Amino acid sequence: MKMTHLTILFLTHLTLFFICVCSQNIAQTQLVYKWSETYCNEVPTVGCNQIPPLKFTLVGFWGTDSNGVIQQGCKDTVSRDWNKVFDTAMVNQLSQFWPSLTKQDPKDMWKESWNTYGTCLTQKFKGPTQYFNRASRLANEIGDLLQCHLINSNGIVPCDSATYNNVEILNSFKQVASNKDVSFTCKKINTTHAYLNQVTFCYTNDAKNFVNCPTSVTNKRCSVQNIIVPRPSPPAPASQALQMKGEELPSNSLWEILGQLF
Repeated sequence: MKMTHLTILFLTHLTLFFICVCSQNIAQTQLVYKWSETYCNEVPTVGCNQIPPLKFTLVGFWGTDSNGVIQQGCKDTVSRDWNKVFDTAMVNQLSQFWPSLTKQDPKDMWKESWNTYGTCLTQKFKGPTQYFNRASRLANEIGDLLQCHLINSNGIVPCDSATYNNVEILNSFKQVASNKDVSFTCKKINTTHAYLNQVTFCYTNDAKNFVNCPTSVTNKRCSVQNIIVPRPSPPAPASQALQMKGEELPSNSLWEILGQLF
């Protein structure tokens, strides 16, 4: 019995050691945002359940080591009451900038993010509530800047017929990131054109201040010269929707029929 107890004690300490090592390897944190319209266009099988808004949505919030390698797979040593973590206020908060564009329940998506990445940031964020609150704070800080520099009239305008080059896109993002180096990726249409896809902002390991993204990230930057920031297509008018289904429209409108009746 004594040997069994010692063995369990040793394994427990060994597990905690690896968890601590994983957490201590964090050199910086990264927030990755996606342009949801590109995602929904390029991956139609996911069945985006709504027309995406004209804004970036969060993909992930994680830590990396000094080489830019994402730290993941650390274990949560605490049993969580997720109903308390995802109370009404938290759900409303996260839904603004971190929605699920697929059929996946957003709570499952957020929980998965904590279990995969957040658990490796426990030296800075003691639990999921702190982790999600920091993501929310950063999203609030960066959201207005993104709208100003990349979406509104004084920045890059989402439009299927307009193209922008790498420098224009990069400079807009760097204005958001206090002129620190960032990275962005694209979904290629052909050899000369691509849709803007994702952007990575890098922070200090406590996720408080912008830093330059490592070369392992910036080397993945979009290299296509003609970049399109697609905008959501408006819903088809009722008449067009019926025609698309192969249905014939009545010759008289509803108002004309009512006029004949009364």
